[in-house]
Amino acid sequence: MLNILQRNIGVKIISLLFAIIFWLFVLNEGTPDKIIPEPQTYTIPLVSSGLDPNMVVMTQLPVVRVRLQGINPSASINNIYAQIDLSGGVPGESTYIIKVNTPPGTNVVDFQPANVKLTLDKVLEKTIPVEAVVTGSPANDYQVGSLIVKPSAVNVRGPSTILNNLGKVTVEISVSGVNDTVQISRPVSFRDKEGKPIFGPNPVVDILSAYPSSVDVIVPVIAKGLSTKMIPLKVTSTGTPASGKELRSLVPAPASITVQGTLQALKGFDFLNIGPVDISGLAEDKNIQIALDKITLPSGVSFLNETSLSVSVQIGDGPIQKSISGVAVQVRNVGADLEVNKAIPPMDVVIEGLPDVVNKVTPDQIQLWVDASGHAAGSYANSKVFWQLPPGITIPTTLQVDYSLKSRVVKGVE
Repeated sequence: MLNILQRNIGVKIISLLFAIIFWLFVLNEGTPDKIIPEPQTYTIPLVSSGLDPNMVVMTQLPVVRVRLQGINPSASINNIYAQIDLSGGVPGESTYIIKVNTPPGTNVVDFQPANVKLTLDKVLEKTIPVEAVVTGSPANDYQVGSLIVKPSAVNVRGPSTILNNLGKVTVEISVSGVNDTVQISRPVSFRDKEGKPIFGPNPVVDILSAYPSSVDVIVPVIAKGLSTKMIPLKVTSTGTPASGKELRSLVPAPASITVQGTLQALKGFDFLNIGPVDISGLAEDKNIQIALDKITLPSGVSFLNETSLSVSVQIGDGPIQKSISGVAVQVRNVGADLEVNKAIPPMDVVIEGLPDVVNKVTPDQIQLWVDASGHAAGSYANSKVFWQLPPGITIPTTLQVDYSLKSRVVKGVE
């Protein structure tokens, strides 16, 4: 018996190895998502391609039922899908042919639908004011003042048909039970002209978008009997910047604030000066915080809680001077019977301005001239020189030249 088992043992081992390899091959190829039984029906997604970025599909894409047959060892059901080409799409309703994408070796027996009607629309943009909607009631003896929304308008983008039916952009804020000013950032929402929410073909996907998508809202909650008022801010400065520097701008932030007080106290209170700010020795831009207790308000007027003030100081290079050599000087408005006796030689001119402007000036950009209107033949000393300069350039000194006129000699006349 042992001899029988040991006979041709090499051949038997090789046969066993081949059997194991074949079994592993069949096992691997039998994975459900790699084999497509024949025939069998599947539901696959419909996707679009080639759509112009300024167009949008207004119809929800259907699913496609497809019957397949054949076996492709490398195929996966997850990679089979239906497709429509929208590269030539135009606004309005059109019919588009559906194509089913399958791996090689997999045959499509049938699929439904073979085409689909879709409505396309142009994407437009529109700037819409934001309307703040307050819900609830504040605590007893408190009331809501004038609301502040920043920014006060947003840029809305979406299909033209939806955008044309857009009634308003809103943001909701609750003041239920509060006794202090509410300051919050909230996303905006869209309402049609009947006040109803706006939804697209797929309620899960937003059909309209806003930039910015959220706004900051300040809801003053004040004691009853008081009022609120929006006051613009002004600012002044004291001191001088560092040597070679100059003050470019002073910008208060925010540009305006809301204050509270009695109607009588607020009457005639039309602006608030939060300066002066000290810019002594500043060599670069700086943001300066303003302490509220350093600002004097009219009697009976106060800041809302969480009011914050600052001033943005912009410092730039101061003006410099530069000498420009060889600038020509013209004599203009010479009488018809006169001529210049001798051309005025080019002169050196000192110009002044900011470095980035001054350093680019060339002699041909400067026009200098004297005005000979009404002058007879003769010499004119210390005549005023007029000029025309590039924007941002000045001449800090008075220019004068000497020149003379003589009678024009007519040829042929003794």
